[in-house]
Amino acid sequence: MIENNICPIGNTLDFFNRKWIFCILSNIFRGMKHFSEFKKANPTISNHILAETLKYMEENDLIEKTVIEDGQRVQTEYSLTEKGRKTNKILYEITHYYFNELNYIGYDENQREDILAEYRKAFDIE
Repeated sequence: MIENNICPIGNTLDFFNRKWIFCILSNIFRGMKHFSEFKKANPTISNHILAETLKYMEENDLIEKTVIEDGQRVQTEYSLTEKGRKTNKILYEITHYYFNELNYIGYDENQREDILAEYRKAFDIE
């Protein structure tokens, strides 16, 4: 029984209540780690919103930021924290639901299965 009328699903969705969080998490799982890569993968996001979303994700321990200085330039890389890595099953289930329940018309069955296999591998789903 849920105490105090608190809904864990609603509270979790409130935590992730920014449009781009799951896309950025998915990008990181698939090997991206730089602001420019996230921007290229999600071209409709503004630089301002991307920066705010990355900051929110860092403040809430989903990702960590590493600044690398090589003497000539400074580069920022983002990686998943343990808390961020634990979103793998959520991300996979959203992807699976998208392809199997929302009747997306852009892919044939083989393409859908190939993409889901890629995501299973990226998200480390057995």
